[in-house]
Amino acid sequence: MTSGSRVSPVKRVSIFCRDIDKSLALYRDILGMKIIEDKKISGPFIGKLVNLPTCTMRIVYLSADTSIDAGLIGLFHVMEPTLPVAQHPTQGQIHWGQASFVFSTDHGDEIYADLIEQGYKFLTPPTPYTKPTDDAYMKAGVYTEMIFYDLDGLMLSIIGYKPLPK
Repeated sequence: MTSGSRVSPVKRVSIFCRDIDKSLALYRDILGMKIIEDKKISGPFIGKLVNLPTCTMRIVYLSADTSIDAGLIGLFHVMEPTLPVAQHPTQGQIHWGQASFVFSTDHGDEIYADLIEQGYKFLTPPTPYTKPTDDAYMKAGVYTEMIFYDLDGLMLSIIGYKPLPK
């Protein structure tokens, strides 16, 4: 943990998804994340963690690299009991409290083509912007960002980077 912080960097983002196989088609097949663990668990102990008397759940943990210490995506599918479907914000506009998962890539064009082919909806198609100077968080360069929605309505942002021409 960093000095002064009371928590670690984000260890995992947990997504409760309606169709885990369709979610895997995005996170594993299009984004190229690797499955770290795939398991099915059931009983009152797991139900208690999600405020249900009991449940059966499939859980798949994915990582963009081999790390299991931070930055994982956890796909959670409650198989029993049936969960209510959440009301998602309107796609095509941002809302207060909405989150976006941000990934860096050198494969933006390939990812975009795959997303278009699979019919994903976009808030923003790949859009380049030039940052002329370095700062503590981002260096100077040309960034290309796209923001799209996964099958459960969550926003994902994919950012590519190229240094400024000399």
